[in-house]
Amino acid sequence: MAKHPGYQDPLRGLRTVSEGRRTKLAELINLIAAKGAMSRAQVMAELGWSRTLVTRVATLLLDEGVIGEEVAAEPGRRGRPTAQLRLVVGRAATIGIDFGYRSVRTILASVDHTILASDERELGDDYGPDEALASARDMIEDMLASAAIEWSDIVGAGIAISGPIDYENNAPSLHSLLPHWSGDVVARASEYLPCPIVLGNDTRLACYAELLWGAGRDFDSFLYLKLHSGVGGAYVLNRRIVSGATGVAGEFGHMVLVPGGERCRCGGRGCLETVVGVPAIMRGLSVSYGHTPEWKEVMRRLAAGEAGTRAVFAEAYESIGRATASLCNIIDPGAVILGGALSRASRDIEDRVEEGIRAHALPACADTPVRVGALGRGAAALGAVGAVLMKGIV
Repeated sequence: MAKHPGYQDPLRGLRTVSEGRRTKLAELINLIAAKGAMSRAQVMAELGWSRTLVTRVATLLLDEGVIGEEVAAEPGRRGRPTAQLRLVVGRAATIGIDFGYRSVRTILASVDHTILASDERELGDDYGPDEALASARDMIEDMLASAAIEWSDIVGAGIAISGPIDYENNAPSLHSLLPHWSGDVVARASEYLPCPIVLGNDTRLACYAELLWGAGRDFDSFLYLKLHSGVGGAYVLNRRIVSGATGVAGEFGHMVLVPGGERCRCGGRGCLETVVGVPAIMRGLSVSYGHTPEWKEVMRRLAAGEAGTRAVFAEAYESIGRATASLCNIIDPGAVILGGALSRASRDIEDRVEEGIRAHALPACADTPVRVGALGRGAAALGAVGAVLMKGIV
């Protein structure tokens, strides 16, 4: 991934090493950037290196001050803390941008996974790409100034958009929740952001963030469902997101739950999204309320225990549990992780979806645990940061 012309290569002080050795140095730096601080044993497992090779490469980088080593407990592990290799980052940083249904979120993070600044701005309905990119650029400029970081320090920017993506052309599908977006998003964004750009699906990026930093850290395999304006998903196997033959694996929101049901934006009928997506829930509540409510009003009524509101959500949770049970029968995940606005609507969603799985799944996977994602509204933007780091900083 080409960097900004002024970007400072972490290996700039090791220009005299051989090309083969430089490749190994870059491999270790990029691994730590992508996965975070790790022990030497973890490096051996990830890269397939011998202990001797890890020691040789790490020593060079330690002597140069590119990485450091400190004793720290590994998350989720018991016993004596182990020494972990970490990046000594200087000002190198990354940007994550999530263009949501009605808003844009931005995150500035250092390459050692420290969040430096974040922001969110409402854009309203049916916003276009130029308006959104201009807003994102303004927000990023403010964050860079507050953190005393220059564009030349930026490794890259990750952009999250909803719906399937044509990665050959960097273009959203016709069924995106952003109807005014079309064509090469990376090329268009490059007119506003003077750095390398990585494009990704918002749900897959949110899943990646949960895998790296959130509820997915404890599981080698899990199913991720984003329950929001649209319903998306992703599947993690052996701590890697499964892409499928064309890169759209995990579009669980378009599995048919009600044959011949409501028309979906994908062109089909009765998709899960038409039953449990936020717009579907709001339409149902509009009938009982006698007006079209704001989401804040719905959350207030739900928290107050209003019977009609609770009934609508209970029906949605039952549908989610039934659909998830079918997915568990097919995929057999170690857990189900829920994201999106609906996952945060009430505290009992984990129990209700688990009940649905127990009622409809095979005995072998009937006890699949359900967890609400740990990263909240910022998950997709964080995943966009992770996607940049996965491409490497050297």
